[in-house]
Amino acid sequence: MAKKVTLKHIAEDSGLSVSTVSRALARTGKISSENEKKIFESAQRLNYPLSVVDTPWELRETVNIAIVTHFYTGEFFSSLFYGFDAATKNTKATVRLMSVANASSSAIEIISGLKSANFDAAVVFLPDFKEQDYHDLLEAIPDNFPLVSAAPIVSPVLDTVTFDHYRGGYLVATHFEEQGFKKVGIIKGPSAKSEALLRKNGFWDYVAGSNTLSAVWDYKGDYSLESGIKAFEDYQKAAVKPEAIFCSNDDVAIGFMHSAVRNGVRIPEDVAIASFDDLPKCEYYTPSITSVNSPYTRLGEKVIELILDRLKEEGTTRQSGYTSLVPVSLSVRESSLKPTNGTSDRH
Repeated sequence: MAKKVTLKHIAEDSGLSVSTVSRALARTGKISSENEKKIFESAQRLNYPLSVVDTPWELRETVNIAIVTHFYTGEFFSSLFYGFDAATKNTKATVRLMSVANASSSAIEIISGLKSANFDAAVVFLPDFKEQDYHDLLEAIPDNFPLVSAAPIVSPVLDTVTFDHYRGGYLVATHFEEQGFKKVGIIKGPSAKSEALLRKNGFWDYVAGSNTLSAVWDYKGDYSLESGIKAFEDYQKAAVKPEAIFCSNDDVAIGFMHSAVRNGVRIPEDVAIASFDDLPKCEYYTPSITSVNSPYTRLGEKVIELILDRLKEEGTTRQSGYTSLVPVSLSVRESSLKPTNGTSDRH
């Protein structure tokens, strides 16, 4: 039978007192980081049974991070999780996707219980959360449990890493102007979602400052394929039709384009289309879709970097509401390229 390892063995191996070893393993009292590291390394070397939660993160083989979201089927959430998973390469981090969509407990209850479930930190992607929800969450989570949000809100409560949604809308309007379009429109996202508002504002702000672009049509969508279809019906009734339309996301664009093709409206000859998210289907749809590229792996890298920094600070829950923006770019494809012969029959 293997000899049972005691605190005395660790004390002898590390050259420190039994009381110091006891305080270090229990994570109580003030102990220098040098001595703490020496004690935990000795405990691991001697095969002392350590709690994963109580082991300093820098001495663990993995750091467990939960990505908490309201999961829906579709490419967006697959791309989001794939990006975070790819971002763990060459780090100690591992990510686990947790959906609160069909849970019997509230999102706040689920997140507040993550530490006891051996998670070290959490990424919150809950675009429906309001400012008070985040305050309630901070009250509920245990001490020393880092949280980062990946969803923007108007008045951030958690430290947030998100895409530059405003810049994305701005880039689309710039592209439309460079292509020589003059009359433009937009299918907006849900007004309650901050990123939809930012995309719309970036687009309209550029249009308002342009000497050649004019806003002639808009439609309130909700990010769904169905709202893209309904937007096309509204577009058909418009007295003045836009030459180019910015769709708030890829699903809306596909819904609009599908209806357009079925009704004999040519893209981009009759109306040009650009959207947001640049999901894989944009490249393979016909015509291929111009879309704002949001680099999910880069988002994951920035979030994981922030979490590891928090863990170095002993897992502080300190929040400043600081927002870090991940740059976006525009993937230009067939749907927004103005025909070069100049003979399109625009409405």
